[in-house]
Amino acid sequence: MFFYVLIFLTLTHSTRQTEYPCNSSSICGCSSNEVITSRIVGGENASIGTWGWTVSLLINNYLLCSGSIISDSWIITAAHCVYQYLQSPIIVYAGSNFLWFGTQNRTVIQKIVHPEFDSVKFLNDIALLKLSSPLDMSDGNISAICLPSVKKSTLNSGEWPVSNQSVVTVGWGRLSYGGHLPDRLQQVTLQTINSGISNCRLLIVNTTVQFCAGAGNGTKDACQGDSGGPLMLYSSLTKQWILVGLTSSGYRCAMAGYSGIYTRVAVFKDWIESYTNESYWVEMDDSSHADYTFPSMKHIFLFLIFSFVYITPSYH
Repeated sequence: MFFYVLIFLTLTHSTRQTEYPCNSSSICGCSSNEVITSRIVGGENASIGTWGWTVSLLINNYLLCSGSIISDSWIITAAHCVYQYLQSPIIVYAGSNFLWFGTQNRTVIQKIVHPEFDSVKFLNDIALLKLSSPLDMSDGNISAICLPSVKKSTLNSGEWPVSNQSVVTVGWGRLSYGGHLPDRLQQVTLQTINSGISNCRLLIVNTTVQFCAGAGNGTKDACQGDSGGPLMLYSSLTKQWILVGLTSSGYRCAMAGYSGIYTRVAVFKDWIESYTNESYWVEMDDSSHADYTFPSMKHIFLFLIFSFVYITPSYH
């Protein structure tokens, strides 16, 4: 009996950990350290050097948003973070998991908000920030995120990324609604949600430029301060992380029955390229390539040890 319980616990524990091998030769979507997730709201501290494109933004000396490096001179974020502060200072902190601290810091010299941004419905919630000087991309703490190049026929025929895909979001937002800000970058795994499902349909306005992600039980979500941060899909084919969404809006944080709303990055390819041709795009096929989960070697070793110990007959 005890033997079976140990096997169950060991296997259950091992499958909680997901490892994402990284293609170190990639020019985007790969940081200095590989990502490991084991379970923002309901999330965990991110390991150092795993999300090298994620930056914290200090807006007008007191507001927090997140963003992502798409080239050495450009940051992508949410329009609602910056549209009211076009004349205000924004500082970008890159290369660190700690809030408002970086191995490289830059000011923003140009803020480009999508011309059709709707601040009430959070439509076209996307903006580009040009840095005062290029980042040093040889810094091992810094990397660029890949952007998705998706056929227009795929985008027009249905939702991309497809539903029920594992995605990861990161940020320095509050750990609960109205709660405190964490010092360290948080990560959480979510699922993309079909727009027809009730916990998405209640909030989403335009499925062309928005999509939903979350956990149906309300235990995981982005929260206040995570706005503009990345929602990422791992490609098991290229072993790269792809920026599929920007944290946009939602109802409180991690509320059961409600998902988060994300800007659908793929539909803005032409707009992004009209301002910068320096970003990195990865061709995606009709279906998103999801992550895969496997037990770590440590857990396999423990399982074998437990199996040997408790299968061996006892002579007591």
